[in-house]
Amino acid sequence: MDLHLNEEQKLLKESAARFLRDQYAFDRRKLLIADDAPSGVWSKLVDLGWLGAWLPEEAGGLGGSAVEFAILMEEAGRHLYVGPYLSASIASALLRNADSRGARERLAASAEGERHLTVAHLEPGSRGMMDSPTVRGIAVGSSYRLTGRKRLVYSGCFADETIVSAVTPDGPSFFAVPMGGTGVATRHYRTVDNDWVSDVEFDLAEAELLVGAPGYASALDDAIYVALLGVGAEAIGLCEAVLTQTKDYLADRKQFGRSLIEFQALQHRISDLFVETETLRWSLLDALSQSSSARTLRARSIFGLKIQAGSIATMVAGQCLHLHGGMGMTDEMPVSHYYRRARMIEAQFGNTDYFTAAYTTLMD
Repeated sequence: MDLHLNEEQKLLKESAARFLRDQYAFDRRKLLIADDAPSGVWSKLVDLGWLGAWLPEEAGGLGGSAVEFAILMEEAGRHLYVGPYLSASIASALLRNADSRGARERLAASAEGERHLTVAHLEPGSRGMMDSPTVRGIAVGSSYRLTGRKRLVYSGCFADETIVSAVTPDGPSFFAVPMGGTGVATRHYRTVDNDWVSDVEFDLAEAELLVGAPGYASALDDAIYVALLGVGAEAIGLCEAVLTQTKDYLADRKQFGRSLIEFQALQHRISDLFVETETLRWSLLDALSQSSSARTLRARSIFGLKIQAGSIATMVAGQCLHLHGGMGMTDEMPVSHYYRRARMIEAQFGNTDYFTAAYTTLMD
């Protein structure tokens, strides 16, 4: 796999960077986050084709690949974008290879921005995406009813439908449930990085079967790959941005008549953090190169990326926070927001310990 960006991918990267720089600058971002409704930025991202950029043409996409998705997520991390893009992409990955008519229709509608989807998979007591669901799917005639609870449903307050994992007598499956429908109770709240999540309770909520038990494992694997690839690429953009800002900050601050960046000890710390960031980028390239590989090889590479993304992003953002001194802890300084997002990346979809344990099982 050629991992050098082609001309179209370079243009995509430049376009994404320019858009977020103009529309999502840090001061403007604070105003957008203060609103409880989805901002116009999300609709503009849809108009720019972000949702379909990495999907095949037969699915209503633009014929891209995982590389295009990683490019967009890296720029999202660089500019601290908060919104439904990652959750909608995970839903698309889950439906991409499903053969049901409902799945195909929803995938096309999502790629075109006509319907916003999210995924409800984690539950109270679960630690990560690979845990089995306990929500029950009960067959009622030709339809299903779901009962049980889900937690940490990202962008659930903005979604038209959520794709819910549930266990049936035939095995675990994925269902579509309208958000706000009968038998669906939601509680929306913000995470420490200002993202929106929801806890959802289903009480005999009507559901449509999208992916049956035979296709469940494959669909979940695809969703996990896109989820972890997304946060891995985002972590790289985050690390590069916070390092650049910290270097500029040290160049402006003076002590004993010299800029702080002139002190060799601080230069060495910044250099070490750049090396760690490049190490993370190589993990991303490895995960991209395994996008079409056998299940075990792909899982090993993507688990490794998640492990490094969590540890490296937390270390880089934490060191940069320290280098800013007390000012870095304030809400007015971008570095504090980068640190919060880094901590969430470490925990999102399963923390470092969770994926380290999963990784070791693949080495047997």
